[in-house]
Amino acid sequence: MVTLVLFDIDGTLVQTGRAGVRGMNRAFADLFGAPDALDGVPVAGRTDRAIVSEALRRIGQPAEPGTISRVRDEYCRRLPEALADPASRPMGVLPGVQDLLTALEARTDVVIGLLTGNFAAGAALKLGHFDLWERFPFGAFGDDHTERRALVPVAVAEAAQRGHASFTPDRIVVIGDTPLDVDCAQAHGARAIAVATGMYSEDVLRATGADLTVPTLTAVPPDWF
Repeated sequence: MVTLVLFDIDGTLVQTGRAGVRGMNRAFADLFGAPDALDGVPVAGRTDRAIVSEALRRIGQPAEPGTISRVRDEYCRRLPEALADPASRPMGVLPGVQDLLTALEARTDVVIGLLTGNFAAGAALKLGHFDLWERFPFGAFGDDHTERRALVPVAVAEAAQRGHASFTPDRIVVIGDTPLDVDCAQAHGARAIAVATGMYSEDVLRATGADLTVPTLTAVPPDWF
């Protein structure tokens, strides 16, 4: 039996000093003259498409596919400078990430990928900044869906396109740092690992009913999968 392990990015793999929020705000400032468009917009665990759609509505702009694409493209143009900004602190690869990825990559019964609300191009920029992008051969991203729950079937389909057999729900594991990560796993009968390296405490994450809750990924036994 092969297990599909899907990783979130922000707060799970890396910490970017809110470079994504700052880059997105710069994009809204460039396009619409609204430099604080994300103020008050919930971002943790949501897809970029949902975040951009809500921010557009709040500033009186239509959340149409073409407009969302314009924001995405401008955001990805602005994101590298936000990542390089000295204000982007704290930032870095989070504890346990490298060791866990290395352990899982060495196994023939595990396939790893991404399940993230980030736009695909934004995910590549963020993980590329930390030399992690090449470690993930595929993923499900926030370009086409507003709801995170919709990303699990996308990730399974992406794995299938790369020759991996279908996975029973109990052989799918979603790893993330928010209740929405846990929710998207549970919605499909998959297992969830909740890691408290983001904005949510272990107690809050444990209350979601995650199959495993840990302070950092260092505490995840590779043989748990």
